[in-house]
Amino acid sequence: MQELSVINSIKRGVISPIYLLSGTEEYLQEMVIDALKDALVATEIGAFNLDELEGEEVTIGSIVDIANTLPVFAEKRLVIVKNAPFLQGGSKKKSEVGKEESAEESASEKREETKKDSGDTEVQALLKYLADPLLSTCLVFWQKGSVSKNRKVYKAIAANKGQIVVLNQLKGRDAPNWLILEAKKRGKVLEPKAADYLSFNCGNQLRDLHNELEKLFLYCQDDNNITLPIVQRVATKSSEGNIFSLVDYLGEKKGEEALGELRNLLITGEPPVKINFMIARQFRLFLLAKDMLARGKPKNEIAAHLHLHPYVTNKIMQQINNFSFPELERSLELICESDLLLKSRTNQKLTLENLVLTLCR
Repeated sequence: MQELSVINSIKRGVISPIYLLSGTEEYLQEMVIDALKDALVATEIGAFNLDELEGEEVTIGSIVDIANTLPVFAEKRLVIVKNAPFLQGGSKKKSEVGKEESAEESASEKREETKKDSGDTEVQALLKYLADPLLSTCLVFWQKGSVSKNRKVYKAIAANKGQIVVLNQLKGRDAPNWLILEAKKRGKVLEPKAADYLSFNCGNQLRDLHNELEKLFLYCQDDNNITLPIVQRVATKSSEGNIFSLVDYLGEKKGEEALGELRNLLITGEPPVKINFMIARQFRLFLLAKDMLARGKPKNEIAAHLHLHPYVTNKIMQQINNFSFPELERSLELICESDLLLKSRTNQKLTLENLVLTLCR
């Protein structure tokens, strides 16, 4: 994981004069920022050597001046610039057009960004700084989201061997592995099945998953092992996790449990059309997985082809034995009919209840 490599380097004192953090996973970005603060501004006079600037509110000239300021009674100072406009792409939204037209728009936007940067004297001053940064300053550009690789500042950071760190939401095995490592840091052993359950049922935001881990650490103060039954008892499911419980009961043909989960979802305000969509998605996966299995495809190839979470893969491979091909085809027809009824504003609760009970027969 990239954040672990960067954080370990920072802890060893290997700190770059320039960092560019971006991506969709803010919690991992905050971990890197915290590591830099711990390494550079942890002393009593640390506040004199820390500047946190809002990119929308500060001029580029001010950023350069602050970056060129020497630290106070310390080896280094830390300057953090958040969401700098000069690293963002054009604001024009892409319309739904053909590929040639989209490519033309992209090239035009790239030329516009380059032209704008070239004519901006403040940008030129920053480019000059990036070419020869002050080694006693650690300058961090922190972009919450994506950056434009067309901008001259981005190219200058890359060309001068600045640390470009892209931290997006973890996918596949990365999220469960991250949970296992976090538990290990606290002296706990999180079972792989428990990690899979957490990562799938408690949302895909690491901040939420970390909060669930903290609850588990408190619950297991005198026990080093965190097992699947403990996680199922303590963790709070996200709305997506609750929907998964519903389709899980459907896959096991447990009508009473599925009906109870459906009613809980409706009480908490989950849109009926979304619930029907997730049921349809699950039964399509059943049919695709069963077809691939019948053609002799191995489980890992099925999981890769269907882009499934490992926890879901194991569940589906168990549950497809509960259905024949004609049953699955008929189930999808019933789900389609249910979708039409829901959109015609009939009694939505009754429509979904009837669907759930029929699918479990």
